[in-house]
Amino acid sequence: MNKSNELDELRSRARGLIPLFYPSSIAVIGASEKLSKPGGIVLAHFLEDGFQGKVFPVNHRKKEIKGLQCYPTVLDIPEQVDMAVIAVTVSQVMEVLQECIAKSVKGAIIFSSGFAEVGVEGIELQEELKKLVNEHKIRICGPNCMGIINYNNSMMAAFSYSGIFPVNPPQTSKNICFLTQSGGFGLSVAVTAVSQGFGFSYYVSMGNEAESDFSDFLAFSVDDPQTSIIAGYMEGIRDGKKLALAADMAREAKKPVVIFKTGRYEASSRAALSHTGALTGSDMVYSSFFRQKGIIRPESIEELLAILTLLETKTILQGGKVAIFAYSGGHGVVMADKCVEAGLEVATLSEETLQKMSKLLPSFASVVNPIDSTGLDLVSQSLFKSCAEIVADDPGVDMLIFPYWVPKNIEEHTWEQLIQLKNSTSKPVIAIIMAGMTGAVPEHMIYLKRHGIPVIAGLDFAVKAIKKVVDYTFKVNSAKQEIIRPVSFLEKEKVEKMLAGYPPGGRLSESQAKEILLAYGIPVARERRAATAWEAVSAAEQLGYPVVLKIDSQDILHKTEARGIKLNLVSAGQVEEAFKEILANARQYKPGANITGVLVQEMLKEGTEIIVGIGNDPVFGSTVMFGLGGILVEQLGDVSLRVAPVCENDAWEMVREIKGHSILDGMRGKPPVDKRAIVDVILKLSQLVADFPQIAELDINPLVVFEDGRGACAADALIVMK
Repeated sequence: MNKSNELDELRSRARGLIPLFYPSSIAVIGASEKLSKPGGIVLAHFLEDGFQGKVFPVNHRKKEIKGLQCYPTVLDIPEQVDMAVIAVTVSQVMEVLQECIAKSVKGAIIFSSGFAEVGVEGIELQEELKKLVNEHKIRICGPNCMGIINYNNSMMAAFSYSGIFPVNPPQTSKNICFLTQSGGFGLSVAVTAVSQGFGFSYYVSMGNEAESDFSDFLAFSVDDPQTSIIAGYMEGIRDGKKLALAADMAREAKKPVVIFKTGRYEASSRAALSHTGALTGSDMVYSSFFRQKGIIRPESIEELLAILTLLETKTILQGGKVAIFAYSGGHGVVMADKCVEAGLEVATLSEETLQKMSKLLPSFASVVNPIDSTGLDLVSQSLFKSCAEIVADDPGVDMLIFPYWVPKNIEEHTWEQLIQLKNSTSKPVIAIIMAGMTGAVPEHMIYLKRHGIPVIAGLDFAVKAIKKVVDYTFKVNSAKQEIIRPVSFLEKEKVEKMLAGYPPGGRLSESQAKEILLAYGIPVARERRAATAWEAVSAAEQLGYPVVLKIDSQDILHKTEARGIKLNLVSAGQVEEAFKEILANARQYKPGANITGVLVQEMLKEGTEIIVGIGNDPVFGSTVMFGLGGILVEQLGDVSLRVAPVCENDAWEMVREIKGHSILDGMRGKPPVDKRAIVDVILKLSQLVADFPQIAELDINPLVVFEDGRGACAADALIVMK
């Protein structure tokens, strides 16, 4: 199935969720008068919170609940039922679901716990439930969930024993959909967000995700006209491909997705044979995937709320050059340090800007960025706005940041000046409270927010949020690119034959791996395979000295450990001696190894060693990795990663992302390396694994990259099959 068809299928699944959000009639199965029970809580919500649809309590022990006729089963309801809320014990769920299916109910929210979260028996029961609902095409949220709230039609099909559900503040746009895999934690985040003036379109606690999962609800939110921002709490997903499709939908619609993902330090449980596999734990894959797809990942709840503040006020951050207006020199220095630490740039103001401000400020004020007016703006109340308008006109400035210390020390005239400034320039104006904040949200924060000026409490959270929104804006506005480059059918067929018959865990020798790379247009070092010392000498003379000798065996993956490699051999005598030593060392290292010979390889000219490779993640599938090569990859682990397939923009991001990027730009008199050649190899590896997903791990280590314009060459390669 091609991507277009996959997107159509996901959109169809998303549309199928409409009965869970916009039912005209709801049956509450397990309804109760008691607010200590989920069936009582949700029934009270329907009756008291403004839901306009029909509500049918179902409880075989009751004739009437809260003035409504109560039915023994859903089958006894004389009218059509669009959606059912199931609040019964786990032992009753399957029978109730079968009754809902017989009644042609389109969707169900299942509060009941006792499924996959409790162990083996629960897992088996959930699989039975999943099979039933898939067979009869009834959409469900849950089980073991807290439910769904639709703020657009006042449908609060959710329960909380605390009774605290967030209510949208007055005069607030209801545009944020919040998706959570933890009901209690998600509720606490939503309550905090509402207390800070955010408004929601939907709240979804999806529980065990037996049928509809995070990606389904994300796709629903993307296509929903009431939602412009999607936020969420995620612990993990099962289908990375579906999440990728939903994320692509969001990026295409330019609806930002902000996901607080936990499990950051979960280590990969798979023992990897290659460097690529060993260096790509599951959380690294999530982080890389989020960057690749333009999903914003906050590191804390405070940072999540800071990001939402920027997004909800439609603060478009198209660059990272900041101008800082400080109350004092100290404030400015602290702010500048934090901005640079987060990856923002303290803008260098033009000479014209400096001169204009110098005419307004006294000689002891600082007109260079960060700008310190020495408090004179408190005396001359229009001074701040005048200076800020001058700075806003500077083409080297992308945004204006106004930090202050505590909420109480901002004067009303300053609020108005900020609003006037915001209205006079297209550049973002952001207010930051330097310290964290407790207690009620100050009136001026809500006031400024309603006028499109974000106010963020907490300096560290603010600058990180700003940088992530800058990166998101760049990503979402980047030109779309084709993913896969064509490869000839004959070359693909050749590789298919070479890989045929390898069992799971099967390994290719270096010479076989290089043959596959060559078929996909990746340059490899010239080499010959020798079975005898005489053949090795002959090969060396054909290739030209100096040469490298290496053991060629699918059973010996790391040649250095086996003492199976000799470098810079310059004579026939050295080659002959090295041949004998390598064979002896290999047989001692692994007596039963299948040795196909010794490779005689040209000694590549000096270049920069990097590593590129393919890994495999249980959630997202094939990944492509890049980093500094040789021993550096083992010592530093400085690598970047993307989920295959990757486009050219992804590949360039990978190259720029590593901490050692400056090495590629040339250091200590060395010229810059050929980055275009690196990108080309990354894209060809992506195409290779897209064509042959049975490749579990692949290393090119090292890939020797020469100076700009001179290309790159694979000196060693390893392939392990799934």
